[in-house]
Amino acid sequence: MTKIFCSHKLKDFLGQKYFTPKDDTTNHYGDWNAHLFYYNGLKNVILVNNISYYSVFLTDIKKADFKDFSTLFFNRLTEQLQYDKVIGPADVLITIQKYASLHFARTNNDKKTIGTINDFVFQYEVRKEHYYWVDKNLLEYNSSINESFTGAGRTESSAYGRPIQDMRNLLDTSP
Repeated sequence: MTKIFCSHKLKDFLGQKYFTPKDDTTNHYGDWNAHLFYYNGLKNVILVNNISYYSVFLTDIKKADFKDFSTLFFNRLTEQLQYDKVIGPADVLITIQKYASLHFARTNNDKKTIGTINDFVFQYEVRKEHYYWVDKNLLEYNSSINESFTGAGRTESSAYGRPIQDMRNLLDTSP
C-alpha cells in the first residue's frame, strides 16, 4: 500500500472523507508527499516521492478529480517516467503494481520532503515566468525540475543527486 501524505492545505481542500485510519505499513518504493498550491488562480498539486524526491505535478486540479485519483496519478506518473526515460512502455504495468493501492494520510511532517516540495514549487513558478519556458509543456517543466540537483535524502551534506537518476535506481531495486 502506498500512502500519500497530504499537506494541511491539501487536507483542508479534500475534507475528511478521503482519509483512512493510520496504517504503519511501508512501501519499499517509497510513499509520496502531496501539497496543493495556486498558480495564476489555478489549483495545482505536487507529489514528491519520499525516497528519490522525484516529483509529479498535476495542474488545474479540481475536487472532482480526486474521486478517481489513483487513475489520474498513475497516468501522470507513468507519462512523466516515460518522458524522463526512467521506464519504457513495457515497464508501465510493473511500475503501477509497485505503487498500487493509494491511500491518503495526514502529513507525516517529513522536513526534508516538505523543504524539497517548497523548492520545487519555487522552481516551477520561476520557470513559468521566464520567457524561455513560455512554449513548453508540463512534461518539460516537470522533467527540468527532476533533473535539478537536490541534496535531500543524502547522508553527507556535500552529496547531491538528481531525482531522475534516484528514481531510476529505486525502481530497479527489488524488495
